[in-house]
Amino acid sequence: DLDGTLLRSDQSISERSRALLQELQSAGIVIVLVSARPPRGIIPIARAYNINGLALCCNGAVIYDLDQDRVLQERTLMPQQIEYLVRYLDSSIADLSFAAESGNNVICEAAFYPYCVQTDDPPPQIVETAALWQRPLIKILAHHTSLSSEDLYAQIHPLLDRSIYSITYSGGEFLEISSGGISKGEALAALCTQLNVTRDEVVAFGDMPNDLSMLRWAGLSIAVANAHPLVLQSVDAVTLS
Repeated sequence: DLDGTLLRSDQSISERSRALLQELQSAGIVIVLVSARPPRGIIPIARAYNINGLALCCNGAVIYDLDQDRVLQERTLMPQQIEYLVRYLDSSIADLSFAAESGNNVICEAAFYPYCVQTDDPPPQIVETAALWQRPLIKILAHHTSLSSEDLYAQIHPLLDRSIYSITYSGGEFLEISSGGISKGEALAALCTQLNVTRDEVVAFGDMPNDLSMLRWAGLSIAVANAHPLVLQSVDAVTLS
C-alpha cells in the first residue's frame, strides 16, 4: 500500500525503504504497488523511486503496467448502475454528496468538492449530479456531512448488493464504491496466479480497512504501527510507523 504505509506524511519514501525496494527488485522479487489511487497518482511515485512492474490502482479496479505506461485491465461501473446507486443512496440517507473517478479525472457535485484531492492533476471538475452517470466510471465516492467514513459504511453496507457493488474506505472522508468483486485482495490474488506466485510467497503491507482483503490473503501480513485498529488486530506482525 502507498498512502499511510510506504509513503510518509510528506508523500516521500524514506531512503531506507527506497534502498530496500531497489535491492529486492535486483534480486528478482516482484514489487506491486496496491493503492486506492488512480494510475495518475501512482505513476509519478513509481518514476521518482524507480519502481517497476505492475500497479493495482483504484483498489484493484485498474491494473497498470508501469514499464509500458498503459492500462492492462479496467473494471467499471456502468451508467445505469451509477444512476441507481446515486439515486437510491440519496433517497435513503440524507446529507450525502457524490463524486466519481474516471481514471483520467474526478468529477463531483459542488458539495463534494472540498473533500477532493485539491492537488490532483487535472483538478476535480464540478458537475451537475446527472453528469455522474453519463459514461462508465471506475468508482463512486460518497461523503456525509456529519457521519465518519466508518459510520457511513455501517449504514450503506446493508443497503447494497455486494455482488454488484464493492464498498470500502481508506484515509479520505468518503466511501469508495466500485463494481462488485473488486478489492485489493482479489486483484492481488489474480495477479499472483498469472505470475505463478503462491500466497505463501507474498508479503503484504497496509494500514487501512481497504487493505484488509490483501492482508488476509497474503502469506505474511504486516501493518505499520499507526494503522487503523481493524488492521492492527488482523495482521501477523506490526512494523514501525
